[in-house]
Amino acid sequence: MLDYARAACSVGLWASEKLLCEKFFPKDAPLLELGCGAGRISFGLWTDGWHDITATDFAEPMVDAALAINETKQSGIKFAVADATDLRYADESFQSVIFGFNGFLMIPMPSRRLVALREVYRVLKPGGVFIFTGHDRSVSRNIDYWAAERTRWDSGQQDPALDTFGDYNHLTESGRMFIHAADSAKIQAALESCGFQVELSAMRSELTVESEAVLDFSDDTRFWVVRK
Repeated sequence: MLDYARAACSVGLWASEKLLCEKFFPKDAPLLELGCGAGRISFGLWTDGWHDITATDFAEPMVDAALAINETKQSGIKFAVADATDLRYADESFQSVIFGFNGFLMIPMPSRRLVALREVYRVLKPGGVFIFTGHDRSVSRNIDYWAAERTRWDSGQQDPALDTFGDYNHLTESGRMFIHAADSAKIQAALESCGFQVELSAMRSELTVESEAVLDFSDDTRFWVVRK
């Protein structure tokens, strides 16, 4: 949690996020952020001219942190606690949805991630765009780790706390955090099964050059841009 609160103030909007939002998200239409953390993306978008933003996170302490920061920023962002697998918004409420910094792949179990994709599809207007990121284990700098992990799973020696190959629990300042490192073909198949059309799938490093603050804060990640 501390990392995300600091990032809202010190890292800000990534150049890649700004590039894709400017290309695919109209500034005069309602936008939903899922997994907003302490507001890093939403505050950046507000500053750059998106002024109909609803920013949500599953964790109430993160939303509280965003609200505390907003006492200084005084934006008009609507912050709320929300579960991406059970969104309390009407069908076709948003033109744009963003789920940044690998938040989508912090949802455990493929079945729950599929439910989240269906929820995003439901709340998007026809023609609306969903942007999200996720670790791609096929191009990860931890590719040797995943080769060894594959051997462990094949021999039945994997961590019993994990549900599927690609799951990973890593240690942070705030304790252990779950994330799934994805197989891109499976992500694409899940997207298409929900009705999404893939507009773009590219690693962040292929899109633009990021600041040192961004590179220090996060590893390379795959961007997905999909349309309803």
